[in-house]
Amino acid sequence: MKNKYSVVVFAHNISGKIGCCIKHIFANTIDADVYIIANGCSDATEQVVKELQSNHNNLHLVSLPIADKANAWNHYIYNVATTKALHFFIDGDITIEKDALSNIIKTVEGNPEVNIIGGVPIVGRDKEGWSQRMKFYGRVSGGLYALQDHFIKNIKKHSIKMPIGFIGDDFLVSGLAKNMLDFSRFNLANSKLIIDELAGFSFQQVSYLRMSDYFMYFKRLIRYRIRDYQLLMLNNLFVKYKATKIPMSVYELYDNSNDSVNYYWRGRMTIFDWIAVFTIRNQLFKKRKTAELEEVTKQPTKFR
Repeated sequence: MKNKYSVVVFAHNISGKIGCCIKHIFANTIDADVYIIANGCSDATEQVVKELQSNHNNLHLVSLPIADKANAWNHYIYNVATTKALHFFIDGDITIEKDALSNIIKTVEGNPEVNIIGGVPIVGRDKEGWSQRMKFYGRVSGGLYALQDHFIKNIKKHSIKMPIGFIGDDFLVSGLAKNMLDFSRFNLANSKLIIDELAGFSFQQVSYLRMSDYFMYFKRLIRYRIRDYQLLMLNNLFVKYKATKIPMSVYELYDNSNDSVNYYWRGRMTIFDWIAVFTIRNQLFKKRKTAELEEVTKQPTKFR
């Protein structure tokens, strides 16, 4: 019998967390196929999933060589997704509440025209503020959200893909869900996006007692600044070309928007901002040099 729903989980080197994530998904007891998209894993993540498959015949492992969530998202949309009543997207390092998925299903049943439904964090010092911002700006969290099948079909119709290397996938899919071809109201909520406060998820919080968490938090702040620049660049392109001109990769995005990335003093966040700017410029420089070398090798050898 064909399962009614689909759950896709994005996993990259999280062998110590993926088992718990899967356990909580199956605790929701909904009729679903569960796809673990392991992207660029070099640890035991895939092995953990394979061991759990013996207990769940609807647990599927998809292995991708590239460590990139945007690429994994595209792969699911265009190569894995089949017609389902609803598609759930979950980060593999979070755990969902027992009734999170069933509550989202109930929300969709009462709002059939909605495109996307987002869950909310139930841990963290700023969990209430985070949830309020999600509702005010109309943005889901990448930790847990669901897409209607008609919306996924519309994405395919317009051949829209996440740029490879893009960090703000949750921001982009939120904007697309609210209005696919007009991003002029990107930061405003509308009826196409609903935040479901009964669909909770949790994650491992940063601890002041774990030295490794300081490094993780430092890297996270840099990623957030890179994401902010990427979103700014993408929004500037949308003003001109709409969503049908989304670049194929962040390198193409950077190449078309390099003037948006400059060093500025931003108070206590300056160090993170400057590292983000340096990272973007360095990636673009390396990509251009590679392209130049490839162009040179294409030129025919001339003998004199």
